[in-house]
Amino acid sequence: MRSLARVRLAACLAAAAWIVCAAPPAAAADRPFLSVNTAVAEDDEEQVWAIENWVQRIGRVQSLTVAPEYAFDPFNSLQLEMRRVVRRESVSGHELELEYKHLFNNIERDGWGWGVVATVDLERPQAGPWERRAVSLFALVTLKLGEATSDGLLHINPAVIKPRGERRMLAGAVGAEREVGRRTSLFGEIARDDEGRSVQLGLRHWIKRERLAVDIAWQRVRNNEQRGAGVVLGIAWHDL
Repeated sequence: MRSLARVRLAACLAAAAWIVCAAPPAAAADRPFLSVNTAVAEDDEEQVWAIENWVQRIGRVQSLTVAPEYAFDPFNSLQLEMRRVVRRESVSGHELELEYKHLFNNIERDGWGWGVVATVDLERPQAGPWERRAVSLFALVTLKLGEATSDGLLHINPAVIKPRGERRMLAGAVGAEREVGRRTSLFGEIARDDEGRSVQLGLRHWIKRERLAVDIAWQRVRNNEQRGAGVVLGIAWHDL
């Protein structure tokens, strides 16, 4: 059984490396990640709300995001991300992302999870009219790296994105997380798109487990619009 688990882990890591090197990701994500979605079904998520808020600052660009989410049951949820982006040159804009997630199994029972996420992205640059920016479809795979989810999780997200007025393109992101202390987790992710790559590494601490959390992360971005490193600060309320 252990040899089979090692083979499965090696195959997943190889797939993750291929996704990161060859495919671009989109912006949809499960916090504290910025690009990665997870396939982890929580049994207690039945008709509950969660609200994630975070601030990013990288070079000349900073943004504030508010993202309410409603879980119909452990396998189906709907999230709306509302983001305001401000650049040092006083150019600002707004972005909206509507995301629906469906999971097909329970990771605690099966040792791995899988699902899909569909998103619609809208933007309104400089107080202009709202425009559809892209639609996306993600495949989600999450693998337990130990007996319990606290021992570590590996997340792999291949996807297809259709930007408005452009051809379809592949997408991808890979992330991992692990508990490193009492109510504290270390997380990291790597993501690529047509314009460049982003990396994030941080810590999330549950002030009240599964209720109130804060996180801080370092991020490096390199693309056509941004280059540099910055910080991400977040706070989350769950099971509202």
